[in-house]
This record gives sequence, C-alpha cells and structure tokens, in this order.
Amino acid sequence: MNDDPGKNTAFSRAFARWFADYDAERRRQKKRMGANLIGFAAPPVHPDQIADTIARAGRSRALDALGIHRTTLDRYLTGDSVIPRAHWLLLCILADGLLPGMSDDWRQFRFDGDRLAIVGTRYSYSAREIAGWHYQIRNLDIKSRRIDELERRIAHLLEIGQFGAANDALMASR
Repeated sequence: MNDDPGKNTAFSRAFARWFADYDAERRRQKKRMGANLIGFAAPPVHPDQIADTIARAGRSRALDALGIHRTTLDRYLTGDSVIPRAHWLLLCILADGLLPGMSDDWRQFRFDGDRLAIVGTRYSYSAREIAGWHYQIRNLDIKSRRIDELERRIAHLLEIGQFGAANDALMASR
C-alpha cells in the first residue's frame, strides 16, 4: 500500500474536493467541521482503509458488486485513483452486512446474498418469505378465531346434551 498518507496522490486531491462543498455548507450552518453524514460510512482517509474493507467484503465479491475491472480496484488500493463515494458506501455495506442508518435493533441481522440472516443462528429469510409474513399472521388470526368458536360450540353441546355411551341404557337395566 501507499506508505505516506500525506503524499499528494490523485486520491488525496480528490478527497479534498470530494467534501469541499459539504464542508462549506457545514461552515455556513456553523456546524462542527468534518462531521460524518449521519448513518453513512465516513469516506476513507487512506487507501489502506479501502484495502481493509475489501478484505472483509472479499475481493471477487467486491469486483462483482461494483462492476469494475480488477485494474480499477488496484488503482483504488494504491491511491492512484479515487474511489467514488457510491463505490465506497457499497463496499462498506458488503463488508459490514448492514445498510446505512440502521438502528441497533438490526445489529443481530446481516445480509447474506439475497437473504436476511440472523447472526449466530441458521435462520435466514428471502424477500419472498418476509413478504409472506403478513399473510401467515393473518391466517393464524383467522385460525385462532375458528378454534375459539369451535371450543364455544363444544362447551355448549356438553351443557345441553346427554353424551353417554350408546350401551349405557342396556348396562343400567341389568
């Protein structure tokens, strides 16, 4: 990797331009300088951060997701080219398995391919399964009401009926 983080590379020049408008707006609003966009990964300050993120996401997976050539990825890693913000955020999502701005309630979940997995378990759900939860819950409610109705009918029949065995009358005559 690049040993000198202060070296005047294309990465460092573009990084300075990347957030110039954002920092100017923050100054105009008298907000703290350099604050991150809430819920989004901070931009990389050195190509080593990009390398660490790619290592966590997996190189081939990153290449597929970003739709770039391996040479372009190498340029990002050496600092010869600046990683676009969209690529950086997508790499962070791939590496962490979380979407920006997710609350702490989602920390136990990870996206694994096209499935939402619960960390530490073997449970994972596809989008189709999650979309069907509403219908499953509704079906459970309907069945629960039907069971309650049948239990009321059984209780009513037990109150009004003489439900002995068919041969009880014969046994009593002996």
